Parts: sequence; structure tokens; C-alpha cells
Amino acid sequence: MSSTSVITPATPASSTTAPNPAVTEPQSAALDRRAPGAPRVLVVARHRTLRQALCRSLVELGFDTVTEAPPGREALVAAIRCVPHVVLVDVATDATGGLETCRQFTRAALRSKVVALTPRLGVEPHAARAAGVAGVVCADTAVEELADFLALVGDEVAARRAHAADRRSARAGTDVLSRREREVLSLAASGLTDRQLAHSLYVSVKTVKNHLHHIYGKLGARGRTEAVVIASRQGLITL
Repeated sequence: MSSTSVITPATPASSTTAPNPAVTEPQSAALDRRAPGAPRVLVVARHRTLRQALCRSLVELGFDTVTEAPPGREALVAAIRCVPHVVLVDVATDATGGLETCRQFTRAALRSKVVALTPRLGVEPHAARAAGVAGVVCADTAVEELADFLALVGDEVAARRAHAADRRSARAGTDVLSRREREVLSLAASGLTDRQLAHSLYVSVKTVKNHLHHIYGKLGARGRTEAVVIASRQGLITL
């Protein structure tokens, strides 16, 4: 890989801009910080050889849980199952599939940050930012620098999840889903649209939307997919 790299956060993660780990943090310090309790990473790429190579490199650099999947629906299913802190998506060798996967994760509103691996030149870096990724990494970046950046992004996600879990625990006992809300969410988990849900429950689409809004608030979820994941892990619904 080239000794020159480009690592660009797409949007500020917080009021304090995180330093570029390739410049400010020695590799040994980053390794110490990542082991144990390193962020979970999902590697998404069309080519299996690339996925497996990236996974091996990240494991060698201290990440204890690294999963891989091809782009598209399989990647989303893998994310629901392993709940990664960071999703690394290859856009460099598969622009169409990679960018669509970035958009899918943005629409799903999971509490995972997406980082796009892109070419140095071309429209892909800008398209990835427009798709809602948390950061863009040039494909010829050294793997150690890539790992440092993933660790910084993953640490922030882990902190946010811990805060959300604390808030859900504080609401436990008072905001448990009602039987009707569990029924709505169980049907939603099967892939039904709002209109199909309304037809199945003999209610209006507006009523379905109100139920989902209340469910999201009680679970601290930002969307349907995340609500299903949270409810399933808490034993409120069965997938």
C-alpha cells in the first residue's frame, strides 16, 4: 500500500473533532487501547478474497470480533445478527453495490457507523458522504491507519450505546411494550409495510404509525429495524 493516506470523517461525530490517528497516535498505543474490548467490525465487500484479507488484518491488529458479508441484504442481515459498532463497506472495487449498501444502512437507522473504503479520485468519495457514511478512507491507506480510524469510530458508537442502554434501563418497568405494541412490532419484523400492517390489524395506517412511534420512544430506537433488534434481545418479541 502507498505510504500516503486519506482518512476523512464525513461529518463531525461530536463537538470535539477527533484527531487523525495516522498522525497523532503511535500504532502501539492504538493496539493497547483496542485490546481487550475492541469495537466489533463488519466488513462488507463483493469479493470474498478482499473481505477475508481485511478480516485477518483487523484481527491481527487487535479487533476481537470481525464479521464479513457480501453487499446488499446479506450485509444488513449480518449487521442485525452481530450488531457491529462499525461497518466497513468496499466502494473502491464495487461502487454500485457498495454505495447502495451504504444507503441501506442509513435507511435502516441501526446504531452502527458506516465507513466507506473508496478510490482516491473520482465521484465515489462524494457519493459515499451523500449516502450518509460516518467517514471515508482511501483504499491505498495503510491497514494500521485504517484500523486506528475504525477504532476511534467504534469507541464513539460503544459510548453512545452504553448511554442508550442506561436510559432504557431507567425506563424499564414503566415503558414495557403493551400487548398490542408487541403484536404490531412482531408483524413489522416480518417485513410488512405500514399499509399491510393496517390491513392485518383492521386499523388505519395512521394508527399503525402512532403505534410504531410509541414503540420507538419506549425502546429508544431510531427506526423499525433497530426496534426489532432491541425488542428481540429483550425477549419482548420472537423472530
